[in-house]
Amino acid sequence: MSERAAAGAGSAARPAAAGGALAPLRVLMLEDSVFDAELLMEALLRAYPHAKVNTVRDEAGYAEALRQERFELILSDFELPGYSGQQALELARSLAPQVPFVFVSGVIGEDNAVELLRQGATDYVSKGRLSRLPMVVDRALREVAVRDGRVRAERALQDNDLLFGRLVDSLADYAVVLLDAQARVLRWNLGARQIFGSVESEALGRGLHEFLTSREGPQPMEWLHASCAGGSFNAQLWLQPLHGEPCWADVVVACLDAETSAAAPPVATSRVRYCLIIRDRTAEHRNAEALRAAVARAEAAQEEMARANEAKDRFLAIVSHELRNPLAAVSFAAQLLQRLATVPERHKDLIPGIRRNVELEARLIDDLLDVSTITSGKLSLRADRLDAASLPAEVGEMMRGALADKKLKLSVRGVAEGAWVRADAARIKQVIANLLRNAIKFSPAGATIRLESEVNDGHFVVRVVDHGIGIAPDALERIFKAFEQADREVARQFGGLGLGLAIARHLVIEHGGMLTATSAGPGQGATFEMRLPLADREETQPLRVAPTLPPAPAAAQGARVLMVEDNVQAAELLMLFLQDYGYVITHAASVAEGLACAAQKEFDIVLTDLGLPDGSGVEIGRALGARLPVVALSGYGSPIDRQRTQAAGFAAHLIKPADPEAVHETLQAALRSAA
Repeated sequence: MSERAAAGAGSAARPAAAGGALAPLRVLMLEDSVFDAELLMEALLRAYPHAKVNTVRDEAGYAEALRQERFELILSDFELPGYSGQQALELARSLAPQVPFVFVSGVIGEDNAVELLRQGATDYVSKGRLSRLPMVVDRALREVAVRDGRVRAERALQDNDLLFGRLVDSLADYAVVLLDAQARVLRWNLGARQIFGSVESEALGRGLHEFLTSREGPQPMEWLHASCAGGSFNAQLWLQPLHGEPCWADVVVACLDAETSAAAPPVATSRVRYCLIIRDRTAEHRNAEALRAAVARAEAAQEEMARANEAKDRFLAIVSHELRNPLAAVSFAAQLLQRLATVPERHKDLIPGIRRNVELEARLIDDLLDVSTITSGKLSLRADRLDAASLPAEVGEMMRGALADKKLKLSVRGVAEGAWVRADAARIKQVIANLLRNAIKFSPAGATIRLESEVNDGHFVVRVVDHGIGIAPDALERIFKAFEQADREVARQFGGLGLGLAIARHLVIEHGGMLTATSAGPGQGATFEMRLPLADREETQPLRVAPTLPPAPAAAQGARVLMVEDNVQAAELLMLFLQDYGYVITHAASVAEGLACAAQKEFDIVLTDLGLPDGSGVEIGRALGARLPVVALSGYGSPIDRQRTQAAGFAAHLIKPADPEAVHETLQAALRSAA
């Protein structure tokens, strides 16, 4: 029903007092704010000036009023001190189930409103739109009147009163029309007047088609014929009343004389033949359409977000590749100079410094890619059963160079074996390395960092203890958020992106563990503790075998390598290293050139970049991987890139900038596997 029609129907739903005047509307108002109660009272009295309002402000007064008095309407706030609107609704449905219950609140929200309507609330009104209150109250009172009218109708039907009576005239939300065999109007209720825009006196004796048409689907006369054939007709249609607004309606036609054949010619008679009932569902239909549109928009937004994430991943992968290529050239050049160049004593630290800075930049790229992988939910772990006792010492050995640069000492103490966990060893090493780098970064020169491990209470515990700048209490959790540091001064003084600890915590959580930080405060140092759950004893028992070490990489002995790399400088520098190891190198700068070389000459192994001018190195792996090992050496190093090379049959995947020794070891391992 339209708002205009609803507002006009309110007085018809009110019972009359003695003398013909409207009886005062008895209202129970549950509102703890005096100011809001006054606003509600004013809005209500404008439409119902004789309303009697009993205002209560707490649970006790509300319950007492419900038990002592009878009300025709309950208005309730949603949030009350120590008492919720939902509890108020439950009590009202228990003590006064027939009384309309309307929420009037500024904070209820659409989701809560829908749920409360499902639980029995009649309606809700925002405190910011109190102008709707009279309309909502009118509608609620009409619904009560309709409900009461239905009860009266049942009694009337028991008395064989089939021609409306007070029931049909009180069905304000339903148009009920009785028709004769020629589809002429015999009765026309108040609901029909509101929907069709015509009073009963204008309609009596005239054909239904003069007042109503269907905007789509079958027309009114077809409804009647269908009801004769099947006993009734039901449909939802857009209707166009003669004097009313278009409406989406439920249409029900019952043929009350279905025994007469539908093919028989109509007989002129004033006897009721058809009962037509129409209910205006325009508001509900538009709400449903709005909901469907909102769902479609949400799905489109989700798809757009997915596309944006994919675009971001592609962008980061490209940036990673473009940054790592020149870093690889710088790294190879620095290592070559360190091996071959004669540098004055005063400048001997420059080349190692270049290498350290290259490694730092490469690690920053790795951290950014890790954060992107984590936030997109694409992080994958290769968890195996392993004895993690040796991992802290291995990481400590890896960090010797960084410790020496700052003249720091590392004390390693812990269990030698028996720390069986289910974990990705590379990722756990990454966590411990991030914690050590953090301690190195914030420790003063000459200090000692402790790296401790133990098995305690069903967990493998690793602690990194430093005596550095410490952490303020309010920053102990903030430092584990991406791009966060303890404060701006720390960020300005020590630099960094604030990613290492965030990545470390996420990796530990993915393993089912915990990573925490403690500190006595600024200047008091800090302790970081990683706890990983131990694997089941039965699960680890079969693995208690003596470890075997892989054989050391041998000389290449003239192995023929096809190197596909478009960065000529990086290729030339790496070729110098690999030739020193004994490899015979053939260089190609594109996919096409690489495949052409492979077709003309025999090779033992292929080392290829992925981002090439005329395509992807993955194509080379697909084309050549079946007959000789193919190793990727690329700036593309995300999990997706690794999955692509693995699926294409690559033997290994190295990320730039890679140490020439690591490249040599990887090539040797691939050659051994192929042999």
